[in-house]
Amino acid sequence: MKKILIVEDDINLGTPLTGALEMLEYQVVYLTNDVQVMEKFHEFKPDIVILDVMLNGKLDGFEIAKLIRRESNTPILFTTSRDGNEDFKIGLSIEYSDYIRKPYRLIEVTLRISNLLSQYEKTNKKNEPISIGHFSFLPNEQSLKLEHEKIHLNNYETAVLALLCQNKNNFVGKNKIIETVWNKKEANLREGSLNNILSKLRKDLSQDAKVTIETKTKLGVRLTVI
Repeated sequence: MKKILIVEDDINLGTPLTGALEMLEYQVVYLTNDVQVMEKFHEFKPDIVILDVMLNGKLDGFEIAKLIRRESNTPILFTTSRDGNEDFKIGLSIEYSDYIRKPYRLIEVTLRISNLLSQYEKTNKKNEPISIGHFSFLPNEQSLKLEHEKIHLNNYETAVLALLCQNKNNFVGKNKIIETVWNKKEANLREGSLNNILSKLRKDLSQDAKVTIETKTKLGVRLTVI
């Protein structure tokens, strides 16, 4: 069950929105002011925050968003009754955020929630480290980590290793690797480059005896983790 933190000082909007989202099986915490926002954020750990821009308190929605962004990329859906473009620019300039003007329809809110969560989850899934024996492979950072050691990989090395990880313990044809990484159907034009990359990756991964990259004629390349 996804968790939503709503911060809305207009109870005529916040209360029915809370009820409607709970009917859709979201777990909701609803606050009417800025006083306990960060405390509840830490305690509740929401998957998304619906944040009114114009709050009647010391902090407005954008200031609260800045506090959240200091420690978390949790998606934020801003809501406002103001019609100025400046709010729109500020709201969308914050990463993993969206902006909706009042009055809004429930279907619009739920669609934006769904889209924000989907985008966030896809991005963070890509950022998750991939375990290769004792190594952690971080494709976005183009690196391999082993304890305190960090090994940098170039674009092609990263792409080849990512493909081998997707097919861990299974052979991947060299032609398929070349077509995927270089978008070249003429395998002979890139086979030398691929072999150099495989040699480099073998050397990088050699610190873990349980990890091997083997090449077999007609079968291709296989990353094996015992």
